[in-house]
Amino acid sequence: MMATLGEKPFDSPDHLFEVKWDGVRTLAFCEGGRTRLFARSGREVTHQYHEFSDLHTRLKVKEAVFDGEIVAMDERGRPSFERLQSRINLQRDTDIRRGIATVPLELVIFDLVFADSEWIGELPLVQRIEQLPSSINFGEGVLHSEGIPDQGTALFEAAKEKGLEGIVAKKTQSIYVPGRRTKDWIKIKVTKRASVVIGGLSPGEGSRGSSFGSLMVGAFSEDGLQYLGNVGTGFTDRTLGVLISKLAELESAKSPFMETPRIKGVRWVKPTLVAEVEYRELTNALRLRAPSFKGLRDDITPEQCRLEDVA
Repeated sequence: MMATLGEKPFDSPDHLFEVKWDGVRTLAFCEGGRTRLFARSGREVTHQYHEFSDLHTRLKVKEAVFDGEIVAMDERGRPSFERLQSRINLQRDTDIRRGIATVPLELVIFDLVFADSEWIGELPLVQRIEQLPSSINFGEGVLHSEGIPDQGTALFEAAKEKGLEGIVAKKTQSIYVPGRRTKDWIKIKVTKRASVVIGGLSPGEGSRGSSFGSLMVGAFSEDGLQYLGNVGTGFTDRTLGVLISKLAELESAKSPFMETPRIKGVRWVKPTLVAEVEYRELTNALRLRAPSFKGLRDDITPEQCRLEDVA
């Protein structure tokens, strides 16, 4: 179940308000004496986040399916997508073991949709989350994202003060609708963030002459991939190296965008990589203003990067 983007915070006795966790959305299936983790794309990621593969041992019920987010906390206890980057693309056993030791993660659970083999998604949200404490032992590494009733504006201001991504407003009586975006859940961001598709690279200059100058990015509308501009800041030496390696394998002879940007020396790539970017606004001409690269995502498919989420 996915949230719709909202414009500004509000107060409501009909909503619970939660922190918007800046991580990887995860469904945890605890059944048959094992745990399986799935990203929003539908891909299984249990191996990648092995520290949560024993989640079933914490159960107070026989079987359950939880909805939550895997996050990496910074030194001040705030979720950090940049810190999570060092774990999000690891696949080899040795790299994952090293990542577990150097960048510990936490699973933040905020919903329960199956309990003891029974689908409870048709129950109101408040009844589902009331069952969470009696379904699993929370503690080190596994946290409970508890909602705050009524006071959305105050929580938003607190999130803004603490440098968090934003908040999510959820109707207390909402049912769980798998795989759909709904206005029963509304995400309200402190900073504008979006997942976009990489479709090309502009040539680099100076110290970036051997890599690239910027990434050409877009998002899907009903008509195809809409070009949204270039992202040229926010890269570290490490991310540049990762991007160059991945994009070299995806080079294409033609532009993936509906409109072909006229940039000299551009290299097109197949639209299969998803990047997270931060930006000030989307202009009337559908261009990202002052975008900055935050990291790659492998938990979201390119088709899930929608223009309406950016706009």
